[in-house]
Amino acid sequence: MGDCLQLFDTGTAQWFRETLGNPTPVQEASWPAIASGSHALVSAPTGTGKTLSAFLVFLDRFKRQAEKGSLKPQLYLIYVSPLKSLAADIRENLRRPLTGIGGDDVIKVAVRTGDTTQKERQQMVRKPPHILIITPESLYLMLTGKTGQNVLCTAQAVIIDELHALIDTKRGAHLMLSLARLDALCDRPLQRIGLSATISPLEMAARYLAPEAVCIAAPPMEKRVELRTLGSYADSRKRKKDPVWQELSALVYQYCIGNRSVIAFVEGRRYAEKLAYYVNLLGGQDFARVHHGSLSKEQRQEVEQSLREGSLRLLCATSSMELGIDVGEIDQVLQVGCPRTISGTMQRLGRAGHNPSRTSVMYLFPRTPAESVLCGMTAKLASEGKVERMSPPEGCLDVLAQHLVSMAAFKSYTLEEAMEILPRAWPFRNVTRADVESVLEMLAGDYEHKRDVPVRPRIRYDRLHAKFEGDRYSRMLAVSAV
Repeated sequence: MGDCLQLFDTGTAQWFRETLGNPTPVQEASWPAIASGSHALVSAPTGTGKTLSAFLVFLDRFKRQAEKGSLKPQLYLIYVSPLKSLAADIRENLRRPLTGIGGDDVIKVAVRTGDTTQKERQQMVRKPPHILIITPESLYLMLTGKTGQNVLCTAQAVIIDELHALIDTKRGAHLMLSLARLDALCDRPLQRIGLSATISPLEMAARYLAPEAVCIAAPPMEKRVELRTLGSYADSRKRKKDPVWQELSALVYQYCIGNRSVIAFVEGRRYAEKLAYYVNLLGGQDFARVHHGSLSKEQRQEVEQSLREGSLRLLCATSSMELGIDVGEIDQVLQVGCPRTISGTMQRLGRAGHNPSRTSVMYLFPRTPAESVLCGMTAKLASEGKVERMSPPEGCLDVLAQHLVSMAAFKSYTLEEAMEILPRAWPFRNVTRADVESVLEMLAGDYEHKRDVPVRPRIRYDRLHAKFEGDRYSRMLAVSAV
């Protein structure tokens, strides 16, 4: 522990000891690698301090630079969050360490998501923050615009949170290509730090994260968990509307009695609304509220704050609450219906007992007898710490087409320059020159022209000199396609 905290300034180390005590194993394993500038994959159960593992090295470094007068008014660190609500949550959680180490007045933090107002975006361009919290889509949009590129070009490191939520999707491929473009914009490979609670195999995830060597910080950490599958309770002989949901809601309500805060996960927004409706018939208005992606920014913040304060007894949530949003002390987690994945189950389980020393408790309520078997299998695998193997998509020429239009929006590129960028994004490492040429021909309208179909080219493709560039129409397409 002593050697680990010696990486930091005396004030930072003292604040950590007095506030948080001893570093967790994942912090001890990750801090030396991050401090050295290496790429790092940080994997540990939910609630073991992964986020602070990634941030504290940079906060301490920026504070020292500020004391020396060498901290410039420019962007140094980018934090990529898969959720808008998670991005805002991280900003709030950074205030505690920033205040603790005395850097809240000098280290500037900003959030750039779909919720960010135009005034805040303009202010960010005039006065770039030292730390930018952003979603994958907003990062792509900033790379598309010249003003956004001017802010991003000074970045030195990037943190990708909840890597497991992106790695098996085209959204992840989209982000990795954005990071490859970011390296080219900054004229150097940025330090990449990936955070994940549930990912397997780690070696493959490390190769996905960066083309250079990646330090894997994944020490064995035992987290006490308790999963119980309860039988199906609906009686189809009863003549009433939604008999399954009425009986499940009554059961969920019973499990809320005696607990301060409970989260009930369901698979879909409609089911979250339905569960909250029937529980409120039993517990009274606002006993239960919902949390999903269709809520407005203000509603999400109000619900999350109520949960942190302990004034909300039950939150009916979809996967929007599955990731690492700080919701305070949660007594237990309920799962209505069978979860879609083992990794998602473990993420939801980690919402309760969000601390290494506490036991995470989850009760699974299947809706049908068949779901009882699936829930039982899921609970057994999750309790043993087993998760699905990652299977990231490769190629993704549709994603490549979108990025080629974005790249050409404000600058002309040669085919060689584009081919230099692609290998730095794992999903595109095997894309050939012929593949890129065919995509460029498609974007230039060749296929429509062969069939005498009138079409406006998305880009201008100079085949003689192997160059491509865009125009106003290209910029409009690049932005509207997100």
